[in-house]
Amino acid sequence: MTSHAVSVIIPVRSDPGVFQAIDSVIRCADEVAQLQVIVVDNASTPEFTAELRRRLPGMVTLLSLADVGVYAARNRGIDAADGEVVFFTDADCIVLKGWLAAGLDGIASGADIVQGYSGSVVDSPVAALIQRRYEAHLRRLQPGQPTECDTRNMAVRRRVFEVLRFEERYRRVGDTAFGLRAEAAGIRVAYQPLMRVDHLHDDDLRVFAAKQVCHGWGAQRLMQEHPQVEWHGGHLKAVSRLSKRFAPRAGTGLLAAACSRGAVLNAGLLQRCAGRIPGSLGFWWLTAVDKLAALGGHLSYRPGRPEPSPSGILGRQLPRD
Repeated sequence: MTSHAVSVIIPVRSDPGVFQAIDSVIRCADEVAQLQVIVVDNASTPEFTAELRRRLPGMVTLLSLADVGVYAARNRGIDAADGEVVFFTDADCIVLKGWLAAGLDGIASGADIVQGYSGSVVDSPVAALIQRRYEAHLRRLQPGQPTECDTRNMAVRRRVFEVLRFEERYRRVGDTAFGLRAEAAGIRVAYQPLMRVDHLHDDDLRVFAAKQVCHGWGAQRLMQEHPQVEWHGGHLKAVSRLSKRFAPRAGTGLLAAACSRGAVLNAGLLQRCAGRIPGSLGFWWLTAVDKLAALGGHLSYRPGRPEPSPSGILGRQLPRD
């Protein structure tokens, strides 16, 4: 056990998985001197909010908010946090034993922000493809090296929040923006693979594709609004350089729509084939879907336009949008 006081922030909107997430965090309580768990209810249904109040353990602090957005919810959690180090995870994650200890080891090694490794809760053909795609950027990454941040599994020294908070306007990519802007300000980000959570991946690859369109749009906005940040992924570095040189041109809207529709269509085809084709073929197919979707998002970005949503792209309301 370390001598650190730690806060854990979990935003939620009507997701019953949050109870498992909370239980998994509490199981790590013996790894720290003091544990504060903050659940930020971001406009859940009245029935789910009542269930939260009824079922949450007494040691958990519940903040109930109007529909402020997930990054604003995390900022309100930061306002309420007492810990020297603040951890973040999501309602659809389960943290593994040793999570807090591994994150604090990363902090003790000199990092200001520690990014952990995320596995998969379920073992289905679709989840396996998404997990393999997620891990692609980690293959050559060594412990202690910088990487893009993801709030499903992140630890931050509290003093970082004195100079930087999450962008509350963002629906997606706000965690990436937080980490890259932190690095631009001289704050050290480090990868810690022993800090592990398991994530409940989407069971529909069309939803995955729609989310990647939104991620591409958000990444392009970040490139335009904060051109000083340095990206880690090779293709994102290239896109960032191009974005600084070329303004959107006539016809790119049509190309963006074609890329987005093509990505969703191919995701649907791959969904039907998952588990019946070789894993390597499925991986490269999903990689192509990912890149095509992100390209559609990048090309569709225009300053001042509203941020897209997966529900809007698919034309149906998703439970986890």
